[in-house]
Amino acid sequence: MITPTAYIILIALAFLLSWLAFRPTLRWAQHHHVEDRPNTRKLQDHPIPMLGGVAIAVGIFVPLIIAQVYFRLPDMGYQLTAMAAMLVLGVLDDLYDIPAWLRFLIEMLLVWLLLWGTESLIDDFHGLWGITMPISIYLALPLSIIAGVGIINSINLIDGVDGYSSGYGIMANLLFAAVFHMLGCPTQELFSIVAAAALIPFFFHNVFGRTTKMYLGDGGSLLIGMIMACNVFCLLSHSPKTLSADTSLGIVALALAILSIPVFDTIRVMFARIFRGQSPLLPDKTHLHHRYISLGYSHVGTSFTILSQNLLIVILWWICYRLGGGIDLQFWLVVFLSVLATVGFYYGTEYDERHKNRVSKRLRQCISHTQIEQSAFWMRLQKWVDAL
Repeated sequence: MITPTAYIILIALAFLLSWLAFRPTLRWAQHHHVEDRPNTRKLQDHPIPMLGGVAIAVGIFVPLIIAQVYFRLPDMGYQLTAMAAMLVLGVLDDLYDIPAWLRFLIEMLLVWLLLWGTESLIDDFHGLWGITMPISIYLALPLSIIAGVGIINSINLIDGVDGYSSGYGIMANLLFAAVFHMLGCPTQELFSIVAAAALIPFFFHNVFGRTTKMYLGDGGSLLIGMIMACNVFCLLSHSPKTLSADTSLGIVALALAILSIPVFDTIRVMFARIFRGQSPLLPDKTHLHHRYISLGYSHVGTSFTILSQNLLIVILWWICYRLGGGIDLQFWLVVFLSVLATVGFYYGTEYDERHKNRVSKRLRQCISHTQIEQSAFWMRLQKWVDAL
C-alpha cells in the first residue's frame, strides 16, 4: 500500500527530475541538430529542437520504477516496458524518419505485448447498449489493438501547436487520476498523476520559452499516447479493480469524453483523406488546430480553446450523469458534442469563410483581441521561464 507521504514524494520527484533533465536534453538536441525544420505543413518559421519526450520520460520512469521496487505494483512493469519501447520508436522516427507503415506495425505489436502482459482488454462495455457481460476475446483483442493504436496516433497527430499535446496530457492524466481515485485503483492513479507532474516543466518551456523552446517530437507524443492507452485499457477491462458499484456511471462515455477531441478529430482527418483518394497516413494541414490557426488564433489561443472544449465535454458528461441520464444517453451525448466540436466546427467555419458570411468576419475580429504573445507581460514571462 502506497502511503500519502510516498505519493507526495513520488509526484514531487517526477516534477523535479523532468525539470532538471530538460536543459541537458535541450543542449544535446541542439548540439546534434535533432530539430523540427520548417516545411509546407509546419507552423514554425525556424528549426526547433524536438527531444522533449526524453526529458519527460526521466520524470516519469524514475519515480514509477522506485514505486515498483518498493511497493510491487501490479502491471506497472509491463506498462513501463511498453512506454519505454514506444519512446525509443518515436525517437528513432525523429532521427531516421521510419516509414509510416512500419511504425504502424511496430505500434500494433507493442500494444499487443502490453495487453498480453497486463491481461487487460477492452472486453467490457459496462452496461452500454445493455451489454453487461464480458465480450469474447476474439472480438475484444482486435478491438483493443485497434483502439490502442488509434489512441496513440491521435495524440501524435495533435502535436502541432505549442502547448496542445503536453497540455492535453496534463489535463487528461489528471482526469484519469481522479477517475481511478474514485474507482479505488491506487496504482493507476499514481501512474496518471506522476505522468501529469512530469509533463508540467516541459509544458511551460514549450509554451512560454523563447531560447528554451523544445518540441515533444514523435518520442514524446507516442509516449503520451501509450500512457493514454494504458489508462483506457485499465479502465475498460473487465476487472473487479476497475468496476464501479454505481451502475448508472457510463464508464465508456467517461473514457470517450476524456479522449474526445483528439480521437474524433483523427477519425475525421482519416476519413477525409480516404474520400480524397489519399492514404490515411499521409500528413497534411487539415487537423482541427490548423483550422484555428487559419482563423487567426495564436498557438496559445488554439491550445487553450481546444483544451477548454475537451474539458467542457467532460463537464457536460458529468452533469448528464449527475442528473440521472442513462448510460446510453451519456455515451450519445459525448459522441454528439465531440462531433460538433470537431467535424461541425471545422467544416462549418470553412463553409462560412468560403461564402464570406458575417460569422467568420466577426470571429476574426474577436480573435484579434486575444493575441497576447507580443504583450509586455508575455515577454517578461518568457525571460523568466528561459532563466529557470
